[in-house]
Amino acid sequence: MTKRNPGAAYPSPLTKSYLKRVLELAAISFERGWHPGTGGNFSVRGPHDIAWVSASGQHKGEMGLGDFLPIHVATAAVSSGVYRKPSDETALHCAIYRQDADARSVLHVHTPHTVALAQAPLTLASNEMLKVFGLKTHESSIVIPILPNTQDMQTLGHTVGPLLDTALKILVLEGHGVYAWGANPDEAMYRIEALEYLCQLQFYRRPSLSVAGS
Repeated sequence: MTKRNPGAAYPSPLTKSYLKRVLELAAISFERGWHPGTGGNFSVRGPHDIAWVSASGQHKGEMGLGDFLPIHVATAAVSSGVYRKPSDETALHCAIYRQDADARSVLHVHTPHTVALAQAPLTLASNEMLKVFGLKTHESSIVIPILPNTQDMQTLGHTVGPLLDTALKILVLEGHGVYAWGANPDEAMYRIEALEYLCQLQFYRRPSLSVAGS
């Protein structure tokens, strides 16, 4: 359980409901093998410029509400009175919230087919699932934003803002995983699921998977 002093922040009722939904989605995505061990991180943006970010080193399939820590979006600094370490990728969550005023939840997982294909440019086209990203017809295409992976998440958090696509609301780090966001946790998960499905189709269509002599 997270220890907080009497002056520490507490989630609003709406934020708490979103955090409960994130817990459900985290358990589902863990069962899918999308963040084994302590991988992945999740957050919800609440009032007063506070984001609630999952703690570092926590098994994301077994979290409780006390495993989300209050973080100041403007600085990515943990709120006073909190004595646990937030996710190493907190700065990136905060950068997304600063760049996209409509973002209320950010989910980060390691979907295998997306990671396998995460080399720029990654263009996805001609599929109904593109509508999840706001397109009106399957007869269109999108280019998924992909950035090189880095261990320096603080620097990335300070520089990534202009590179974020606030229309697609998704970002992939090479060899790492996918970040998706939305007006609520479910919107973020829809984008992750759609991208993984489209990448899975593209993965299976690779020439190297063709049967020899066919």
